[in-house]
Amino acid sequence: MTCERMTALEVWWRAFAPPEAVDSARALYALTPRWSSGNLPFVDVPYDPARVAHWADAARVADYAAALPSGGTRILDFGPGDGWPALPLAAALPRARVVGVDPAPRRVEVCVANARRLALGNAAFATGDGAALPFASASFDLVTASQSLEETRDPSAVLAEIARVLRPGGVLRASYQVWTLPARRFETVTLVEGRDLDGADALLYTYAVRCQEPPRERRYVLVLPREGEAAAVHAQALVASADAPRAYGETLLTRRSPLGAPLLRHLAPFARRSYVVELHRWTTAWLVQALRRAGFAEVRATVHAGDLARSFARAAIARGDLDALAPHFEVITRALGEAAAQQPGESMVTAVR
Repeated sequence: MTCERMTALEVWWRAFAPPEAVDSARALYALTPRWSSGNLPFVDVPYDPARVAHWADAARVADYAAALPSGGTRILDFGPGDGWPALPLAAALPRARVVGVDPAPRRVEVCVANARRLALGNAAFATGDGAALPFASASFDLVTASQSLEETRDPSAVLAEIARVLRPGGVLRASYQVWTLPARRFETVTLVEGRDLDGADALLYTYAVRCQEPPRERRYVLVLPREGEAAAVHAQALVASADAPRAYGETLLTRRSPLGAPLLRHLAPFARRSYVVELHRWTTAWLVQALRRAGFAEVRATVHAGDLARSFARAAIARGDLDALAPHFEVITRALGEAAAQQPGESMVTAVR
């Protein structure tokens, strides 16, 4: 079954809560007070060598920093979310000027507040559309992106814009999701707290359907009041989802799950807003060719710096060496990050203008 055919829940959704087709910035990132739940290494919490994920994130920052061409000082971080990797990059490269651009004003507000709290005066943030970046041509030496390019409505147009704002010899260093799914098609739901576009507290019910061929993702969002019957139903559903199987960090929707059509029927009458986003996903081969078409002279797919660091940290834990290595956390993660761009693979790409 492919994404050309709607699922039963999609048919229900379009009948009982007709959605407005929007981009992911409006449907997702503008509605979430903290995209990372306040747990971003460096941004929200200090690096902790006892945590494998922190080894991965520190190595990724080192990877991005190593991609800055010699003598370069101007960095654009595309889609920084709550300030990652823009803020740790600004800390790692104090002589550089890091600018983060995001289409969701709420994300920009969070980034600005985090930069102020961390006293990073060389980091700034702007609201902007990826397909029409608000910067002059050839104004950056490095563009970084962490799983944000694939969230855009027209990735080819965004890649062309990134090529425009990079100077000749400038570099794009990006991580991305390799679209290899565990099934031809599967569905998930999430139940989280959010904030409506007018700033009022809200609850979100999100449903996603992902397909391998053609590579597509459709995501539906109901924005609900944070009080009354809708809140009670949302809370009960959240409890029910706790023991359900998961995929991609979301609750996997099975055929008889009460979190699908039964839950939608309860919540749809209370919806303040209903959205749908359709995203085109890609393979590494597609991305490499798209970057070349956008005007990049050299394109290389590489291993993921975070994957290298996770493997290293897990092996150190298995050997009982983590405590001995913890004092060398910065040196080791820097070495791992610098090594990643030299190893062929998938999940990250280097493109030279």
